[in-house]
Amino acid sequence: MRRPDLATQEGTSIGRTMTILIIFVIVVVVVVVIFAYFNGLFKFVNPGGGSMAASGYFALTGGGGTSGVVAIQVMDTSHVSITGVTFACSSAQFTNSTCSGLQIDLSGTLVSSKNPLNFDQTGSGSQLVQAATGTAFTPGTVYTVTVTSTFSDGSTLSETLSLPAQVG
Repeated sequence: MRRPDLATQEGTSIGRTMTILIIFVIVVVVVVVIFAYFNGLFKFVNPGGGSMAASGYFALTGGGGTSGVVAIQVMDTSHVSITGVTFACSSAQFTNSTCSGLQIDLSGTLVSSKNPLNFDQTGSGSQLVQAATGTAFTPGTVYTVTVTSTFSDGSTLSETLSLPAQVG
């Protein structure tokens, strides 16, 4: 009977230990990279700035005329929180260029740095608006509202919505 070589057994044991150590280090590095990415620490991969999805409708009161309700929903589609939302209504179409003070709420509280919209959360708001002086809202006509979100990293993003007036 031949006795196994002692050096071969030690080499196998050291090889297994090194393999386990390398796998452990790789797992730790992957976890740290994923954590850093989702916390915005990799600016070259995640250059900053958030993203959002905005939608809405425009319902005319009484079948048309000088007033209607603009309702907007904003959803955070990034891992950068939305800390503020502002609106711009065309001065040729609306009396007030800020859409009469339209605001976005999350669970009844104004979206702000203290109450941000986080990933996959949706805030909403609606406001009675008036037609520009000497004009009237017409069913089927498309009215534009620009939604601008401010994100926790200081970036902003605007999206212009085309809202056809609907009798509501």
